[in-house]
Amino acid sequence: MSALPDADVADMAEANEAQAHAADAGDVVTVAALVAYDGTRYAGFQRQAAERGPTVQGALEDAIRRLAPIGADGKPTTLVAAGRTDSGVHATGQVIGFQAPARGALGRDASVWPRALNALLPDDIAIRVARFVGPTFHARKSALERRYRYRILCDPAPSPLRERYVWRVAQRLDVDAMAAAAAALLGEHDFAAFGSSPWDRRADGYRGHTVRWLTLAQCAWLPLQTALPGASAPTHESGASGVSGVSDDAPDQPDEIAFDFAANAFLTGMVRRLVGTLALVGRGKLSADDVRGILAAREKAHPGAAAPARGLCLTHVTYPPGWGLW
Repeated sequence: MSALPDADVADMAEANEAQAHAADAGDVVTVAALVAYDGTRYAGFQRQAAERGPTVQGALEDAIRRLAPIGADGKPTTLVAAGRTDSGVHATGQVIGFQAPARGALGRDASVWPRALNALLPDDIAIRVARFVGPTFHARKSALERRYRYRILCDPAPSPLRERYVWRVAQRLDVDAMAAAAAALLGEHDFAAFGSSPWDRRADGYRGHTVRWLTLAQCAWLPLQTALPGASAPTHESGASGVSGVSDDAPDQPDEIAFDFAANAFLTGMVRRLVGTLALVGRGKLSADDVRGILAAREKAHPGAAAPARGLCLTHVTYPPGWGLW
């Protein structure tokens, strides 16, 4: 993606500086915050009707409103997020933005926001860092790129300390074949076969556009993490390898695959459907040419089902450097 002109970067930096001193004018501050969460018990990020279950946005806005009940528009404070993760999907790099009155410590020092909000949030949601930014910052529209990681654990037996964050499959997958197929997805394409536009309105037949620009699509074995829970060092006692999913004759082989995707934006369910299709390549049931054909056909009726939500994590959102984020 092309870099912003120096003048634009300077303008954003100047706006950020002005926001840092907004308290002196008795105005409002715009807060950008980096959020991490375990999505297991949430019905997605976006706030929904209460009967559909708790949401990450709902928990965040409830906490924010205890500190800043009314936003700049005179209505209850609301936030905007960089991405609307689905039910059960996790995040280490979600970004939110909201406006609040520039009063007291919360209006003078952005570092107060994480401490204050984390004291009010449930244990499975955390504000990692916060910054004051210019009033035109928009967590979704200002973003240049989103990045997701999906993890597959190749292990015939359950791994209780990792199951929550991976899709476990019994057999080892052909990573080279999946990587070759993933490379065919790079660039600008119509990804209608792998997801739906978040702006679809089924009631009146409207469908949003499904063209996206994929800048990263790769998969690789992750190095053995013997210090982490659920992955033990190799041992040959009693003929056991000691590493989950690794055969006795190859005890030092890794057992977890990471798929990394980055794009200007993603369709609803897109990454999970991509992984489900690539996993069929890894099992030898589809080829790279088959994946190209599925992409070109733009039809959702194909063998690649969506991979489980638990293996997916929003890891990073990229913004122009002038915003001065983390």
